[in-house]
Amino acid sequence: MRAARLVILSTVLLATVVASAPAMQAGPPPGPKSLHGFLLRPNEPVTHTFSRTPAFAWAPARGAACYEFELATSRTFEGSTVVWSNVPTGRQSGRFCGPVRKSVSTAERQEGGDVTLTTTALSTVIPAIRIPAVSLNLTLPWFTGNPYALYAHVRAVSTRGASSWSRPYGFNMRWEDAPIPLPTKPGLVRWTPVEGATSYEVWYPDIRTTLRTHTNVADEREFYTFHSDPDWWGTVRWRVRAVRQVLGAIPNGLPPVSYGPWSPVYATANPALTPGELKLKAGVSDVVTTNWKDAPHQLMPALTFAGLDPFGTDYLPLFRVYAATDRDCVNVVYRGSVVGGPAFAPRLSGPLELPDSLEDIELLEFGALGAGSSEGADGFMHDGTAVTSSETLGEEGATPRVDLPDVDAKTTRYFWTVVPVGIEGTDEGEITYRDLELPQDACQAGRVATFAKLSRPAITSSGGAFVSGLSPSGRMLTSVGQLPVVYSTPLIAWQPVMGATAFELEWSRSTYPWRRSGRLVTRSTSAVVKLAPGLWYYRVRGLNAAQVGTPAMTWSAPVAVKVARPTFKISGG
Repeated sequence: MRAARLVILSTVLLATVVASAPAMQAGPPPGPKSLHGFLLRPNEPVTHTFSRTPAFAWAPARGAACYEFELATSRTFEGSTVVWSNVPTGRQSGRFCGPVRKSVSTAERQEGGDVTLTTTALSTVIPAIRIPAVSLNLTLPWFTGNPYALYAHVRAVSTRGASSWSRPYGFNMRWEDAPIPLPTKPGLVRWTPVEGATSYEVWYPDIRTTLRTHTNVADEREFYTFHSDPDWWGTVRWRVRAVRQVLGAIPNGLPPVSYGPWSPVYATANPALTPGELKLKAGVSDVVTTNWKDAPHQLMPALTFAGLDPFGTDYLPLFRVYAATDRDCVNVVYRGSVVGGPAFAPRLSGPLELPDSLEDIELLEFGALGAGSSEGADGFMHDGTAVTSSETLGEEGATPRVDLPDVDAKTTRYFWTVVPVGIEGTDEGEITYRDLELPQDACQAGRVATFAKLSRPAITSSGGAFVSGLSPSGRMLTSVGQLPVVYSTPLIAWQPVMGATAFELEWSRSTYPWRRSGRLVTRSTSAVVKLAPGLWYYRVRGLNAAQVGTPAMTWSAPVAVKVARPTFKISGG
């Protein structure tokens, strides 16, 4: 009987083990832990609010060949909420460690109410995520929720398949500070820049007008143009807010533009206009300059002047600013819009749409001019050459080229002047606008000033390069010291620069001569780069879409990074 009982008990235990084995093996292994976002280094204190798109890191998963990552606007990660994903579709999901091509579906409503879906492949392919970190090549909008608006999760893929998804990491995208007024000059409003902003919107509530600029100054041309009464421009009330233009493909259709909050109502007092000779004053942006020795501007400055039109007009004087590359102002590279008042600042929203008849000018006694895609009425230089403002809007969606390329601030300057603009009428009552002087003649007569334009390089290190990656032992580490050493692909980060809407990253085997081995353009302030073992150097620069000619800004100094060869360890079994 004892033997029979043992046999029965053994059979029951064996059946229990056999029955429980599939149940134990049915569940996937646990997902990666410690998922969090960061800006420069993974070991930053964990936060859940960012002013610009963060990178993400997590603890390495044992046996992981690659990782799948998703970012969504919901903790459910349903398809319509996904913002970014490298998860393959179909049977490859959770089993594939290679580049993934994603597609975006757009809906178009046809006549009769039918909806047609159009699928377009993205222009870029997402490489496999081989290290426990990822950088997203997109600009996330400012987006806040209760408690969070955006969620990320990650899972590991091994030879056994996919692990569970990690616990969702929630976060918000939010501006850090609101714009605050800065000391300024007559005819201008000026404020502190906001990190993460790609442009600014200025609101003049008393005349129900808004405008857009990529720099931290705006002129008050609406108040001065065709208004001689100081009640128009003696005190100007204004508000400003930061704008964040979303760049990169976002499949779920998040809005392409997001805004910070409007500032309180500020008031700027303007003095009486100075009579007499037309004189050039200061350049104003992040710095204020009056002579050659002054610091360069990061962006195209506002240009200020004083003195009534020496030629005389029936209205408050009109002016046009010119910038050239030579002291004689012959090689003109920038043509301002016609403005009244003592200042001109570049705008992205277009020039004033000038009246083309005397009757329209008379109506402006009770109103202000609005912006247009062009100046509307014909404009000419003093010699009869047609002139088109640099603020003129081009094709739909194209950024007007209202900024200038960098120059060597120690040896090179832009030369600028301002000329009065007169009004010429026809027998039919139409009017045109003609410069009363050539910029060449104004400069040769001594009415010429200078400014330097030099963007700041992206900051790539502070107490060591902003480089992180796997150590040869498999741990995710942040670099320390002057020569970071990582195994496999490093994640490189940097701080943004004013005016940049994207960034270019290059890498080379040597610093001089610099021989580019690869490059990428990203909308983010970080990137993961696949490099072969050995010593490498990289550099970063901003790209300014509003710049004349090339959008390239100043390169950072080269930074060294060493990629270690993999090490292998034989274990007994």
